[in-house]
Amino acid sequence: MARLNQQPIRLSQQRQSTQSKVSLRRFIIFLFIGLVLLLLWLDHLIIAANDTVTAVRSSSHNHTNIVGEDSSAPNNQNTDSNNDKPIQIAYAISLIRCSDFQSSTSGLLDAATILRHSIHETSIRNPKSSSKYDYKLYAIVHTKAKDCSHILSDLGYEVILKDSPVNIADIKGEYLRKNVHKEWCCGADEFIKLYAYTINQHKIVVHTDIDFMYYQPMDDVYDAMLLPSDSVEGKMVRNKIEMEYPRKEIPNNIQAYLTRDYHQVIPGRKAAFQAGFIILKPSIDVFNEYLDIIREGNYVGGFSRENGWGGKVSSYMLKFVLCIYHVQLQ
Repeated sequence: MARLNQQPIRLSQQRQSTQSKVSLRRFIIFLFIGLVLLLLWLDHLIIAANDTVTAVRSSSHNHTNIVGEDSSAPNNQNTDSNNDKPIQIAYAISLIRCSDFQSSTSGLLDAATILRHSIHETSIRNPKSSSKYDYKLYAIVHTKAKDCSHILSDLGYEVILKDSPVNIADIKGEYLRKNVHKEWCCGADEFIKLYAYTINQHKIVVHTDIDFMYYQPMDDVYDAMLLPSDSVEGKMVRNKIEMEYPRKEIPNNIQAYLTRDYHQVIPGRKAAFQAGFIILKPSIDVFNEYLDIIREGNYVGGFSRENGWGGKVSSYMLKFVLCIYHVQLQ
C-alpha cells in the first residue's frame, strides 16, 4: 500500500516540474521578444536623432548668417539678399544650473532633443512643413552650468557662456538688492535670458524655455515683423495675427511678441508677461534699457496691491521686468 500511495505523489511532482519548465520557457521567449522590440525602437530613435544633428551641424557650417538690421528699418524680404538663402531664425534657450531639486541632466537631454526636433520639423528643412524660414539653435549658459553645457553643444546648440548681466551689489533699491536672490528658481541669474537681445546676427530671436515644443510653423508671426506694414503682403499677414486686444492697432514696426502669465497674477492686478517665450528683434539698446531698470531697483517690498516693481507688479522675476518695460501700467 505504501508503494501505491507514493506513485501519485511522484506523478504530481513531475507535472508541477513540467509546468514550471514550460512557464519558464514562455517567460524567456517573451523576454527575448521584448528585448528585440526595445532594441529596434532604440535603434530607430538613434538614427532619427543622428539625422537631425547632422542637418543642424551641416547647416550651421554652410549657411551665411544674416546681420540684424536697425529696428527702425525692418527688412522686407524672407531671404538673405546676398545669396537668396532662407532667413535663419535664432531659437535660444537658457541653462542656469546643471541640476537641482527641479531638474536633472537626463531631463535636460530629453527636453533639448524634443525641442530641437520640433523646431526642425516646423522649419524649411522639413518640406512637409511649408515654412520658408531656416533656424539656428543657441543655448545661453550660465557659467555655473558650464560643466553640463556639452550636452547641448553635442545636440547642435551653439553655447553662449555668460555670467548674470547684473551685479546684485549694483542694484540701487535696497529691498530688491537684499531679496532678489530669494526668487524662485534662480534669483538674479535668471536675467541671463536677456542676452537673447544680443544675438544680433539674426533678424529675429525666439527665446523659449527648454520644456517647449512647436507643432506648426510661425511664418505669419515672422512675416509681420519683417514685411513693411504698408505693403499688400504686410497687411495680409497682420490680419492673421491673433492679439490679446484685437481692437488695438498693431505697431508699424513690431519689436516683440509676448504672452501674459495670467495663472500667476494677483487678483486685481495686470498680468505680467511669460519670460519663457519671447519673440524679439535683437537690440543692444533694449538690452541695456532692461539692465537699467533692474539696477534702478524700484521695487516696493510686501504682498499688497501697492507692492512690487514701481509699486504695481509683484515678484522680482524677469517676466515682471518685461512688463514694466513693454507696458504702461495703470
